[in-house]
Amino acid sequence: MVLLSRMVKPLLSLEGIHLGATASTKEEAVALCGKALLELGAVQNGYAEAMQAREKIFPSYMGNGVSIPHGTDEARSLVNFGQLVFIRFASPIPWGDESATICIGIAAQEDEHGEILGNLAEVLIDEIQLQKLNQSNDKEEILRILLAN
Repeated sequence: MVLLSRMVKPLLSLEGIHLGATASTKEEAVALCGKALLELGAVQNGYAEAMQAREKIFPSYMGNGVSIPHGTDEARSLVNFGQLVFIRFASPIPWGDESATICIGIAAQEDEHGEILGNLAEVLIDEIQLQKLNQSNDKEEILRILLAN
């Protein structure tokens, strides 16, 4: 099982948490996630484009104002190490018929992807934790919530 707070390198760090971001489209939001993953060294050039391609195949909107963009299966070769980025937007971003205020970008190697999604889902279905993720300006609190699983 892949824990979000695994021992070697946590899947999320304070540097991967961005609050008050701005984007006007889901494409811009996904690009911000890809850029943040690239800046952390988690992915190589081309992964952000694979995130856009994946979004066209199957939108990453999960509900409750949360989207979880990630690359295609073929793009896993561009992942240096598993990593999450948390981006909260100052204003909701249109996402199909819905809108998102939080994007959690995912870079995953091999088969850790499914387990990461499952662990995230457990956090995101908890209304109290989701409210904290939407309102807190404390990056350490956000980190604790997401790594609790």
